[in-house]
This record gives sequence, structure tokens and C-alpha cells, in this order.
Amino acid sequence: MQLFVEFLGPSTNAIYSGTHWSKRKKAKDEACMATLAAVRAAGVHPVTGRVDLVFRPRLGKGVRRRDTSNASMTAKLLEDALVKAGVLADDTEAHVRRVILEPAEIDRQAKTGTYIEIIRVEDEAA
Repeated sequence: MQLFVEFLGPSTNAIYSGTHWSKRKKAKDEACMATLAAVRAAGVHPVTGRVDLVFRPRLGKGVRRRDTSNASMTAKLLEDALVKAGVLADDTEAHVRRVILEPAEIDRQAKTGTYIEIIRVEDEAA
């Protein structure tokens, strides 16, 4: 299942440089609202079992390129928002096996945001 969320969070570098807590909260709130809107628009239902989450930013007009790992804050905020939206039961290792960050797609004619691919995985034998 793939979902596009019109949200790109702050660079992880910005967080390490001391972004004020109020700006971090604003980004979290924006991620939740954008994810809920995308989930509703796409008709996404709760996912059972374990999943891999793949995050791929799309950079529209005027958005600077970032190192791939600088999307980690976006991935975390969107993963939390998927839980809050009821798509994932939780974001612990019992529910999310792996988080994958892919390099950004550049499309200056498209809206900026993040593709999220939710891949169900079989439980591994112990």
C-alpha cells in the first residue's frame, strides 16, 4: 500500500542544531493533520501484523535537496502520525520491523511531501 502525504518535516540537522520545542511540536501537529487527511482521502484501513515502512520524500518547487538521512525526522513524525490515525496499532518492533529512508524524488512541478509505502511482512520464525 502506498500513500502520499503532503508533509516534509524539518531536516534532522535542524533538530540537532537546537530547534525550539514549539517548532518541533508544530511540525508534529502538521504531520498528524496531513497524514490523517491523506489516510481519509485514500481510504486506508488499519494494518494488522508487522510491516516495513518505506519513506521517500518528493521535493517540489523551491525545496532544497537534503542528505537521505536528513529525512529521519520526517519519517519519525509520519510513523507516529500513522499510529495516531489508527493505520498502525503501534510503532514498536512488534508492529514495525524496519524503517527505510529512500533518496528524494525531485519534481519541481509537483507538490512537496512524502511517499509512504507500507509493506506487510510475514513473522519470522524464532
